Amino acid sequence: MLGTSRKMGESVLRSRFFWYLPEVTSIRASMKPRILVDQDIPGAVDIFSGFGEVQPVPGHDIDARAVRHADVLVVRSITRVDASLLAGSSVGFVGTATAGLDHMDIDFLTASGIAWASAPGANAESVVEYVLATIAVIASRRSASLHRKTLGIIGCGDVGERLAVRAESIGMRVLRNDPPRADREGADAFVELNRLLPKCDIISIHVPLVRSGMHPTEMLVGPRAFGLIRSSAWLIQTSRGGTMDEVWAARARTDGRLDALVLDVFAGEPHPDPAIVEAADVATGHIAGYSRDAKRNGLLMIRDALERYLGLGTPSSSAGGNHQGVLKRPLDSRGQPVPVHDPSWLDMVLRQVIDVRSDDTRFRRVVASSNPVEGFHAYRANYPARYSWSRYAAWPDATGEEVGRLCALGFTIGEEADVSGQVV
Repeated sequence: MLGTSRKMGESVLRSRFFWYLPEVTSIRASMKPRILVDQDIPGAVDIFSGFGEVQPVPGHDIDARAVRHADVLVVRSITRVDASLLAGSSVGFVGTATAGLDHMDIDFLTASGIAWASAPGANAESVVEYVLATIAVIASRRSASLHRKTLGIIGCGDVGERLAVRAESIGMRVLRNDPPRADREGADAFVELNRLLPKCDIISIHVPLVRSGMHPTEMLVGPRAFGLIRSSAWLIQTSRGGTMDEVWAARARTDGRLDALVLDVFAGEPHPDPAIVEAADVATGHIAGYSRDAKRNGLLMIRDALERYLGLGTPSSSAGGNHQGVLKRPLDSRGQPVPVHDPSWLDMVLRQVIDVRSDDTRFRRVVASSNPVEGFHAYRANYPARYSWSRYAAWPDATGEEVGRLCALGFTIGEEADVSGQVV
């Protein structure tokens, strides 16, 4: 695991990524490698075209025949990278523009001397923004204030820790559960799972799918856990299918033993159980981390690793992000400003930059369609453009209280905003 930092506009993105780069590469820097990329990764052709000949291919068409003569392969999570795909090919480097490695046979790649790289943390901000947006939707529907509500975060890595900081900054209490971190850093800052669950108003899961070892996460939130969760709790699952028992979650929601259920990942992808989707208050198809910025961040991290693999030295600098627009002040039906602490205020702000309701509606149509598997992949491949909140500015005459809350959420403050207030 190595570290890199790269400047993006006014901010600096600090990312950690895993890679394996054998000492002897299969391609000399003076040669132009043949690069096969998943065509549904936005910007991949432009980012990698400077290295060699780039061939974009639909993700579902990336098979042994397609990769046989490729030197470099860049994929998404829909492509299983193992011996059946790469045996007999000329591939010497595989990059996955994703945080997870469930689709990569790392043992095979390492044993075969094939370099690989992934991008954990690249989509962390995007997932955090999705989680906060779904919390805002539920809060608006329930007319519930988030102030001093207790958020339990299961897994405090790149995503979970950022969520914790953001939630605390808008006045929520946070309980952290992360056994691996507790082992490394001491247990004082963390809460055991069976103690955390009964104390939380909202629970959000952010763990990788780990099937063995000291801290397995497969079915981590299962029948026993559901016996500890409050019936008034909201449960949000954006990590990996298989880390939570979806059947129990759906049953708990249907029976009134959960007050709200948000699902973005499913064990049955790309064909989730329609009954489980129906039980959820918000259901989307694995798009929590799908902002344009997240995808670009992932590609830039893979590009860095490829540059090192090819012996090209220092990674290239990236282009900064572009400003996307100015937010509008939330107004009620009479055209009056909605107070910051009104349960609908946060939802009205966030709906301008991430429309979870539309994502949910489109996904339910996919699940109910005659070809849900094809629809699932099309839903993700054609997901509408979504950008980081830092690309949006507050309305010019924002009050101090509005500025404080918007800053805490990660928005930019315009020159005319009143910056004298504080979030209370």
